[in-house]
Amino acid sequence: MTQVQEELETVLRRYVDEVLNGHKDELLEEFMHPEFRHFTDESALALENDGTDLEGIKAGLVEVREKLAPHYSAEVVRWEGDIAHLAWKTTVTHQGYIFDREPTGKTFTLTYTGKTRFKDGKIYQAQNYWDPQQALSVIDGD
Repeated sequence: MTQVQEELETVLRRYVDEVLNGHKDELLEEFMHPEFRHFTDESALALENDGTDLEGIKAGLVEVREKLAPHYSAEVVRWEGDIAHLAWKTTVTHQGYIFDREPTGKTFTLTYTGKTRFKDGKIYQAQNYWDPQQALSVIDGD
């Protein structure tokens, strides 16, 4: 792994620890490139605030925290140029109206993969690949 990749992994770890898990949204711009775009299909969540730019991401983070109380972890599996391929694990508690479902109070862990591209030492693009059925099967008790 190159020194640049090590530095970018540090950026990613800090983002997960300080913004996603630490709820320090005021630091978001420290980690995100001004032209950041999010390409993950999260339509199954039925969020009220679902945007692909920085402001949309901030609003979505707050809503997801209120409704799912997530705790994230991410591991870089491999690098492809400036793209980190990730293995994500997120533990959530269904405590708000989401997935078009009333809260159940159920806690479960989602596992999924993603790709994060960096530019100028910041997160530039992100796309995660998750299966909504994984969550719905727990919520619905299947």
